[in-house]
Amino acid sequence: MIDESHAEFDQLIGQLAAADDKDEQGTIRKAIWDRFGTTGVSFISDMAGFSSTSRSMGVTHFLKLIHRAREIIRPAIVANQGLFLKHDADNCYAFFESPGDAVRAALQINRELFHANQQRNLNEHIFLSVGIDYGELLLIGESDYYGDPVNTASKLGEDLAIRGETLVTERALHHTTISLSENVERIVARISDIEIAYVRIPMTEVSHVRVG
Repeated sequence: MIDESHAEFDQLIGQLAAADDKDEQGTIRKAIWDRFGTTGVSFISDMAGFSSTSRSMGVTHFLKLIHRAREIIRPAIVANQGLFLKHDADNCYAFFESPGDAVRAALQINRELFHANQQRNLNEHIFLSVGIDYGELLLIGESDYYGDPVNTASKLGEDLAIRGETLVTERALHHTTISLSENVERIVARISDIEIAYVRIPMTEVSHVRVG
């Protein structure tokens, strides 16, 4: 079911697609950003091992793990002032106003997954990778978003992070009071012709991160 925000957004995008005049296109683009534009954090998580686990244990086994992960992810997002947007298979999408809150949520999720894993057999373990970026984006109601921070967080969480890692862009960190250990790994990667400067926070280094 499409809510009013999505219906309005789709209508504006349809008008933009049909417009031939550059001035008209500019007017519509401004209307889109005036209505849906905001500045904030894109938080995107991905469960590690989807293909290998599904092949070895069967897809229903992995769907069970997805269900268990969701029971941890969503409450942690909400508890840290985040707006949970949606689940898509083993991915989770959320919006935060504060990068610090987003990092805090990611660390809480991985901490809770770590403790939950200790109570289960190895084939029941759940590992999450998270990408976090900050900037201007289009927030559509409470269920979707678009923009450069969304694309970047997706690259970080799905393509670059390994299990148990949180990757945070330097521009997101610039808007936090996070204290990192001196030996934290700072990386500049180029993917799909996009240069991304980010910090790598493995699960093993969570104790060395202080979020103000």
